[in-house]
Amino acid sequence: MERLIKKYIKKDDPDILHDLRVWARSELAKLEKEGKTDKGLKKLLKKSSKLRDTDVLYEICDSKKIRKYLKKRHKKLRAKFVEFLKNFKSTPVPLTKRKIQKEKCINALSESFLNKSDEEIHKIRIVIKKCRYAYGMDLKKIQDYLGKAHDYYNCEKLMLKFGKNPKKVVRKKMKYIKKAEKARKKYISSLDFLS
Repeated sequence: MERLIKKYIKKDDPDILHDLRVWARSELAKLEKEGKTDKGLKKLLKKSSKLRDTDVLYEICDSKKIRKYLKKRHKKLRAKFVEFLKNFKSTPVPLTKRKIQKEKCINALSESFLNKSDEEIHKIRIVIKKCRYAYGMDLKKIQDYLGKAHDYYNCEKLMLKFGKNPKKVVRKKMKYIKKAEKARKKYISSLDFLS
């Protein structure tokens, strides 16, 4: 972890930030199995979330005006996050809240993703992410597709804010929701899902 933190402080690289966030999530999942959590890692994920979103949106929103706005926002968010990283402390503590229940995982996967609002899909994605890390469920594809859909949803909101037509972005968002739905159907049919 220290190596990733040092690398990110030195170099503004979205891939390093992504690796740092993935590492933090997997460490939290390991700790949860031991009945612990880590306040420092949770803070790291929270403080880097908007920065990561900005990196992703910069890649998918192709408006010069929006990219200029995102670049400025990224600079501010990165400066704050680097300061946080310089003083970062891992602080494992006993877990007070129970981890996500398997029933919640099953419920998230039992209904179609189609015809759900963007907010509902985002909530489902968060549950799926937690299920994947807590139970080792093979949900990466679904999580990735719903994540892409959410990225395009955020880009759609930005485009509307800047008075741009989001038609192309909405099509891409729907493409990923459909891919997630296909993966969901495949996943639930490939195992005795409800046992």
